[in-house]
Amino acid sequence: MSITAQGLVARIDRLPPSRFHIQVLIIAGLSLFFDTLDTAVTGFAFAAFRTEWNLGPLALGVTSAIGLSGYLLGSLVVGFVADRFGRKAVMTWSLGLYSLFSASRALSGGIEVFCLLNFFTWIFVGMESCVVPPYLAELWPSRLRGRFNGWMMAFFAVGIALSPIWALLLIPTVGWRWTLALTFPFALLIGLMRTFLPESPRWLMSQGRTEEAERIVASIEARVARSTGGTLPPVVPVAAPVNTRPVSRREIIAPAILPVTLMLWLVWFTEYGVLYTFQSVLPTLLAMDGFSIVRSTEFTVVIFSGFIPGYIGAGYFLDLVGRKYWLMICFAGIGISSTLFGLANTPATIMACAWFTAFFLGNGSTCIYTYTPELYPTEIRTTAMGMASAWGRVGGILLLLAFGIFAVLHGRLALFLVSDGLLIASIIVVALVGPNTKGKTLEATSSARDVAAPANAVEAPAE
Repeated sequence: MSITAQGLVARIDRLPPSRFHIQVLIIAGLSLFFDTLDTAVTGFAFAAFRTEWNLGPLALGVTSAIGLSGYLLGSLVVGFVADRFGRKAVMTWSLGLYSLFSASRALSGGIEVFCLLNFFTWIFVGMESCVVPPYLAELWPSRLRGRFNGWMMAFFAVGIALSPIWALLLIPTVGWRWTLALTFPFALLIGLMRTFLPESPRWLMSQGRTEEAERIVASIEARVARSTGGTLPPVVPVAAPVNTRPVSRREIIAPAILPVTLMLWLVWFTEYGVLYTFQSVLPTLLAMDGFSIVRSTEFTVVIFSGFIPGYIGAGYFLDLVGRKYWLMICFAGIGISSTLFGLANTPATIMACAWFTAFFLGNGSTCIYTYTPELYPTEIRTTAMGMASAWGRVGGILLLLAFGIFAVLHGRLALFLVSDGLLIASIIVVALVGPNTKGKTLEATSSARDVAAPANAVEAPAE
């Protein structure tokens, strides 16, 4: 990274919170909201498939697995594309294509066509969810990154919490086809709004396009100055390491960084294995306890509301405690609350323990979405994010299979005892390998030296 690039980074990181940052947050966050809402509502539409297309549990399970496979593929592909062609272009195109394929599912005449369209829909959902966090991490000041990521992840939570209500209001009234199709205009609107987002200056600098990065940073400074109504703080030099060589994608698994990469893959596998299973099978678990469909849905709405304070609150704890230590606390909270959920035998204790499980799962998601982009250089940041996210989808697929084996045969407690082993292993690995990124710029946390040897890394001044 050249001296000029260091100066641009310092100018980005010294900016105060402003209307510009909020606008970027809302535009990016709303797209994640509709992605999540659409994905969750699809699960409710499966219930209609059982009667309309005479499908059994096996066919519905295969349909879900095909969708997750598309998500996995999108997560893997997006990094290579976004690191090559830019964050903004990939965000815009992935959202537009997601909207097109999502709405086209409403025209499906059979499960085969639906599976094909759903596979492509989830490819672009996977791309969308993996490119937004690195983009925002590169655009936001370091001292604000944690709390802003918490608010960004809250859009995920609201989408999850509203999906049962959306499904209950629309599917019985207009049918599953219109329920899926009605998400298209909203996603298209967000795609049009994205034309006003700037490209990531850090990505432009990594491509040697310093003049373009300078123009964008100057434009951002002007917008921040207008919205804050005053002069900007003075530029404080950033104590970031200077990168004088090109960065290859192979460095994601190079010996110096491999321990951290493997740590992140395990963390993503665990977090999203538990989260996807919890979201997908919660109504089934409640039904296994004898609750009616309506009662189970009411419980689900209350329980899923725990994701909202979990996602938002994590942003503040991340800046206060640090990513590494808060992630360990979250995984301990998930393990304790989910095990108590497995042991609970009254409606009040079942709902309370499940609510806290959702709360800590929301915390964990915000933590890893914030932590992962901080540990890799700009040139490979989205590729690394996509690969880690793909392991999360693998975890979801495998733990959903485990649900069929353990929960049905041995009860819901058995399923959470399986996930407890993964959570404990993740806590130990994070404690041993995870770098502490609190108070550091992206350039400081993403150097191979700091990632490979966190104990010896030089702390950058807290901002």
